[in-house]
Amino acid sequence: MENEHTLTGQATEQQVAEWKKKHKYGIYAVEVDGHIGYFKNPGRHELNCAMSKADKDKALDVFEELANVTFIGGSEEILKDDQMFIGVSQEIKVKLDGKKATLVNL
Repeated sequence: MENEHTLTGQATEQQVAEWKKKHKYGIYAVEVDGHIGYFKNPGRHELNCAMSKADKDKALDVFEELANVTFIGGSEEILKDDQMFIGVSQEIKVKLDGKKATLVNL
């Protein structure tokens, strides 16, 4: 049965294709506990918004802000449920690392 593997919030192939066209840095999905959420890869603006929430006493605020400003669809439950969000934040952390750059002294 095909519907057994459908995740809560799962988008159609057409919707995913539209998001890919719309978001120039690409998109990604995070699956957790039978739910799926779709996010656009962050650009400078989204990273700046997220980093504005940086506070050494509230480290998750950065991930929460980044998730909120890059969420494009799917199950909103993954943003609201604390346990699911902890899993999502681990994946979002990877997006904060960005592309690998090399410092070259001249």
